[in-house]
Amino acid sequence: MTGSHSQHRDEPQDEDLGLDLVSHVASSSRAERKTRPRRWIFAIVGAAIIVILALVVFSLLNGGTKASKASKADDAISVAVDLKSGGNANLSSSKSEDAIGVELTSLPPLDESEQYVAWAIHDSGSVSVITKSNGEDASAGYSPADDVIAIHITVESSTTPAQPSEDTEASVDLPLSADSSTQASQGS
Repeated sequence: MTGSHSQHRDEPQDEDLGLDLVSHVASSSRAERKTRPRRWIFAIVGAAIIVILALVVFSLLNGGTKASKASKADDAISVAVDLKSGGNANLSSSKSEDAIGVELTSLPPLDESEQYVAWAIHDSGSVSVITKSNGEDASAGYSPADDVIAIHITVESSTTPAQPSEDTEASVDLPLSADSSTQASQGS
């Protein structure tokens, strides 16, 4: 090696020795990581979906209207009542479900300014509307019903008043009993 020197000695040397390649790879993988969704987001979304599905299934299994809960309970008592102007009301109560149900059927149609209203009368003297109908079949319930002492069915104007009118289509005292149909009064 007689004084031979490197053949590349006169060529310009790149001082970074490939560090630009490392820098490029590092920055591109950071960018990819920022655009990739995080796994924990999928876990949270999945858990939320499972909770929502569980609530839907629970409500479907335990659901049903309050009227059907009252009429289908093991301790349900149902009473059929004929309304003064025609039509029928089937009233149900269940102590275990703490619910009452009202089903109005075969109602004579009313003009547009009137409606049938089923009222829950509470022992405090307050009232709650259970259901309204302009002559079509209606089914509804009320819960909790432990303080309801009577159900009144009236014909009211299209604007529901704060209290039921004195002239009732039917009135039944609660709690219902098997012989309540003889206790039901039509009109006052």
